Amino acid sequence: MHERLYTEFPEIYDAIQSEWDYDRDVTFIDRHLEDHCGEGGKLLEIGCGTGEHTCRLADMGYRVTALDKYEGMLALAREKCEADFRHATLPDIDLTNTYDAVIMIRGVVNHLSPDALEPSLRAIESHLAEGGILIFDNSPLPPNGNHPAMDIGTTDQGEYARIAHHVAIDGGRLEWRSVTFTSDGECFVNSREMTPFTDDELRDALQHVGFEVTTYDGFGPGDERTVFVALASSSRQERSIDT
Repeated sequence: MHERLYTEFPEIYDAIQSEWDYDRDVTFIDRHLEDHCGEGGKLLEIGCGTGEHTCRLADMGYRVTALDKYEGMLALAREKCEADFRHATLPDIDLTNTYDAVIMIRGVVNHLSPDALEPSLRAIESHLAEGGILIFDNSPLPPNGNHPAMDIGTTDQGEYARIAHHVAIDGGRLEWRSVTFTSDGECFVNSREMTPFTDDELRDALQHVGFEVTTYDGFGPGDERTVFVALASSSRQERSIDT
């Protein structure tokens, strides 16, 4: 896979996502965390990207540890706010702390392969304090792919143009392919495999690991994602006996 958008051009990623309603997302999260940790609670954000959600949650008073697979994304995130940014990715996270809540926003779960889904959920569960909560969303990806689309935008370095589309590949997965042209004449290709999980697949996996699951139609108006709010159904000791 070619992932230069994340490793070398995170400012273009930021520009691509510049119209996203980050405030809507964190308002939903804050409302659902109120009964679980309140102000000053410890959050683990997985797949933090360039830190837009992270910084908003930190400004709300949460103590955020934010993980991402790409050092380029983390470098830009660290310029935006003070949080505990770390280089790590699912399912291979092994932190010493537990957290009141774990969040994964903007289709982070869809970057997992089907084989990595349950190990990732178990890794998350092991990092939750008792009574903790997991919040994440499932993006409505097109299982059969879609048509190419163009995006033209501006960064501090100048304009860019990007053509992207999802292509169906073996194993029921998608490859998200794009070509980007920068203002200084550079052209780079990016590709990333993704999984169009159904809501039932995610619900079944969560319940198998030991979560009680509630779903919501998006983080707010205009959001087509399914949001999962998952609570541990029993103590960690009881769950470990079953597994």
